[in-house]
Amino acid sequence: MNLYTVTLNGPAPWGFRLQGGKDFSMPLTVSRLTPGGKAAQAGVGVGDWVVSICDANAEDMTHVEAQNKIRAATDSLTLTLSRGSKLVEERKMETLDKHGLRMENMPCFIPNDRSKKRLIEDTEDWQPRTGTTQSRSFRILAQVTGTDFMQDPNDEISKRSREKFLTEIQSPRYARLRDWHHERSARALNIKS
Repeated sequence: MNLYTVTLNGPAPWGFRLQGGKDFSMPLTVSRLTPGGKAAQAGVGVGDWVVSICDANAEDMTHVEAQNKIRAATDSLTLTLSRGSKLVEERKMETLDKHGLRMENMPCFIPNDRSKKRLIEDTEDWQPRTGTTQSRSFRILAQVTGTDFMQDPNDEISKRSREKFLTEIQSPRYARLRDWHHERSARALNIKS
């Protein structure tokens, strides 16, 4: 492993963002650096994996636990990191050595050709959406998670609800209720209708 340790002098902000964690089945990874920030000046790179935070093993931390550990550091923050690309290659080699071609320990999403094609097609015709239609990012998320077959609740349910409402307000029952309500309101205000 290509490990390195940095100590950032406090106080926060530390100048980086994390993604992943045990709860996401992904290693804690530096996802963004503030240009000129403390982490960038110390040589931290986007994609580097967090091995420990203040000497606490980060491999089994959830995202929130890692955030809390970082927030608790006030005077200085010590991180042990591993260069992302080298660690990925080492993990792949370890997995290949142990399991042949199976890569069971690699926490990643590998899209198939069908999902790649859908994502490419969706991004080619991008247009801003208006009104109550489902946003593009949610539609893409539905495709990635396999829930895109589900109906948009705004379509069918809203249509039925609207039709029922229009039928109701045209009924004699609604007219009687409306007239009764107007009479009661007029009496309460001492106004004759």
